Amino acid sequence: MRTRPVEPSRSLDEAFERFTQEIGAWVGDATAAYRETPPSDVHDQGTYTTAWAPYARLSNDARPAAFMKELRDRIAAHFTSTGKWRHGYWRMQEAHHGTEHYELFLGALAELDPADAATARQLDDAAEHLGNWSSEVPDWYDWERGVYLSMYFGADGIKRGAAEILNVPDHLRCANIALLAHAATRKPRYLELAAAYAGRWAEALLAEPRIPVGLDARGAVFDLEGESRQAYQGFAGMAFSDDGGGLASETDRAENFLASGVVKTFLELFRHTREPKFLRAAEKLLDVLAREVADPDAGAAVADLRRYRRLMESERYDDALRQAGQGLDPGAIRELGIEPELKRPSRPSGIGKRADMPRWFENGAPRRHGPVLLAALAELNRDEALARQALDLGRTCLALAREAYPHGREHGCSARSISAVARGHGRDNHAGVVTEVYAPLAEAFGLGRAAKA
Repeated sequence: MRTRPVEPSRSLDEAFERFTQEIGAWVGDATAAYRETPPSDVHDQGTYTTAWAPYARLSNDARPAAFMKELRDRIAAHFTSTGKWRHGYWRMQEAHHGTEHYELFLGALAELDPADAATARQLDDAAEHLGNWSSEVPDWYDWERGVYLSMYFGADGIKRGAAEILNVPDHLRCANIALLAHAATRKPRYLELAAAYAGRWAEALLAEPRIPVGLDARGAVFDLEGESRQAYQGFAGMAFSDDGGGLASETDRAENFLASGVVKTFLELFRHTREPKFLRAAEKLLDVLAREVADPDAGAAVADLRRYRRLMESERYDDALRQAGQGLDPGAIRELGIEPELKRPSRPSGIGKRADMPRWFENGAPRRHGPVLLAALAELNRDEALARQALDLGRTCLALAREAYPHGREHGCSARSISAVARGHGRDNHAGVVTEVYAPLAEAFGLGRAAKA
């Protein structure tokens, strides 16, 4: 086990500045390591940089944007020249991994620099296939029935098989890319597709008390069996827990939507369309996820409760957050520890879990305090002392990750990387100590460049 003392900051500003310096040191190490390294064949080799986007917005560091744009162009050139991409997308990939580069990496770059035309072009070039708008690529989407025609699709068409027509929550990543393309290009067709496809999922979620595991041309699917289950588990094994029940529990079914960013999708579509089904579907998932936020691994659920509160200006989940914080004492944490190479047979049930995730310790005992929860409570209660403690703990987590792990270029969704701690691993994308502690606290308390915005 690696350990590191938690060095308390004297003020909130100092805590933010020390965290900023820690992120900057990581950026410096990674850009130096990979500046001359050619792209590899790893499908998500750019996602390790996505936590740099909020840091770049909140600091005066120009390196992240420059490096990410160079990386964007080199990756595109590599996959095009090697024949892995055609017409801006993979020749053939599945809905889970094939979408990651576009949604996660290009999405972060678009957020960092919304006016960049090259990022917009790449998103547009990929997203035009989502709704069959390119005559050079066979259709993937059935507009009449509201489903994608396979789990596997690309510029060469679709892969037919036993799982044909079965859609899973991972397919909603296509709606996420469509929303990114809409923001980048303002083309109405992308919003129309996202609303139509995610709308079918919202209706399926609201049709029965149970949370579905899939969607087909007839409607909600509540059980995966036989070849359909094997096909899904083949590329999204971390969706299945180690209790033998797979997606049997309501928590794990809600988690499967959470891992593909679906709460954010529904809330964004509600903002665009004002259709109640999107808000109600988001709330149905959040009502389940809110029960889990005391778990220190459940930062992704906390992040979505915070997002709901901000967007809806609602106190609906405030009690759940406050109850989860009862009995916590972050000021008593003198030392954090990490067991980085823990081996598990498969993914534990719950929120924010992976088989390859590390085990964290506080003062030598198993971790009780989730930094994302502490940050959310600090924002909710306008508690500067708690915000300072959350920043100090988040910075210490990042420092331990920098000692224990590689940057994340080799496996973007792994839990064993600096990036996984900074931005979240593949089951809690976007919810790490940089993206959901450092960045939101800067905004909430006016720290760094956020103070000038």
